[in-house]
Amino acid sequence: MPRRILLADDHGGIRRRLRSYLEGADFEVCGEAVNGLDAIEKTKALLPDLIILDVVMPVINGLDAIPEIMKSAPGVKIVMFTVDEAEELRREALRRGAHAYVGKWSPADLIQEMTRLLGS
Repeated sequence: MPRRILLADDHGGIRRRLRSYLEGADFEVCGEAVNGLDAIEKTKALLPDLIILDVVMPVINGLDAIPEIMKSAPGVKIVMFTVDEAEELRREALRRGAHAYVGKWSPADLIQEMTRLLGS
């Protein structure tokens, strides 16, 4: 059974490319979110196994969305997928409950982390 993935990024082009890449690697993308609040709501509705969450998004940023997501879906895995390499952001994301922090320039690293987290 494919694992259900929710993509949360405010850039439509990134979501489209990422969806295509993930589906080509046999992952099921169950939904897309355009901001942190949308990610929280879609997590409740779609019950994904894993969320790929951007840090910088409107309405609620990815960091602030993490604790709310974890309240509604404590078993979900969260991978922060961002262009920001700042070590302090990585530490803060992990402290708030993210399971991995991966740069957008490395989709292969994203697949590796997803596979590790999902046990696929």
